[in-house]
Parts: sequence; structure tokens; C-alpha cells
Amino acid sequence: MAALSESRQRLGEIIETSTVRIWVESDRLHELPPLGAVVTAAGGSGDLVFAVVSFGVTAGVDATRRAVRRGSDEVRDEEIYRRHPELKQILRTTFEAAPVAFKRDGRIVRIVPPLPPPLHYSVELASGADLCALTDDPQYLSQLTGYRGEVPVEQLIVAHLRAVYAQRTEDVDWLERAAREVARIYKQDYERLLPILEAIEPA
Repeated sequence: MAALSESRQRLGEIIETSTVRIWVESDRLHELPPLGAVVTAAGGSGDLVFAVVSFGVTAGVDATRRAVRRGSDEVRDEEIYRRHPELKQILRTTFEAAPVAFKRDGRIVRIVPPLPPPLHYSVELASGADLCALTDDPQYLSQLTGYRGEVPVEQLIVAHLRAVYAQRTEDVDWLERAAREVARIYKQDYERLLPILEAIEPA
């Protein structure tokens, strides 16, 4: 497998944090990591927390007021933002991520982290080395199957596996190991398992 990039890309800042999920405000409007991507943040005890992006939304800064239409037949899409620069001040993009593991003293522990990341800490896209270290052993997927949120958990698992498969430069051996782990987790629920396996099958 080809080496992955080691660069770390800051995505945003934690604006709400808990044991089971973190909310992040993106640094740039409309820019957020894909559903299923792996992100990292410094944990409260100095650990590096791994989390899977589970939901994203762009809306008004004031949650009590819904955005109103600004366009027309003549003014649409990017032109709306050019004519209304104030939108960048009254809108924001946020995303949710579900913690699935943490790294302590160089060793990855594939359970929910004991402490959530602190508020206002940075969230980054996982580096290539960290992504591989986490996903080499797909045991962490059992943490992801417990997710309960806006996106159906089966769709989140599919998105995550497809995202990691692409980031690992289409490593078929890894995908087969991950599929076996998913099959083990859902061995008593064939109706939920089959759509996942079909959706991650390489083209």
C-alpha cells in the first residue's frame, strides 16, 4: 500500500463536547470533512482522541432563526454570496463526530476514550500514519455500531468504510478484514448486514 500523507489539516474548533460525541465548528463556511472520515483531537488527559464524522450541517448562527431565501432566477448560487457578504458572518458550518478510540503513549486503545476533548481545542483530519494505525485492526468498528444520531448507523458504517478504503489507496485486503469484522458484529442480523456488505463492495 502506498504511503499516505503525514500532513495534518485543521478542520475547526470544538464547540460542544461529551463522552460519546463532539460538535465542531468548521473554520470555513460550507467546508467540512466527508461523512465517515476519521478526525483527531487532543484529549483531556493528553491522549489523542479518534472520532468518526457522523453528521454535518450549515445553518444560521442563531439557531432560533431559519435562513431566508436570497436568490432569484437572475441571482443564484455563488452570486448570492457575492452580493450578500454578510452571510459569512451569520451562517456557520458544524459537524458531529463520534469518538471510537484513543492513543496513549504511542499505543492505540480501541474503546471510547475515558475523557472527551476540551472545548475550543482544534480538530484535525487524521494523518496517514494515525489513520492506518487505527484502522489496521478493525475491532474499533464495534464502537461505531453503537452510534445513535441523525444518520442511520448502517449508512454511517458504509460511509466510513468507503472513506477509509479510499484513503488507504483502495487496499482490498484491508476492506476484506473490515467486512469480516462487520459480519461478526451483525452475525445475528442478516437483514442489516447484507446491505452494508453490498454497499462496500468495490466497483
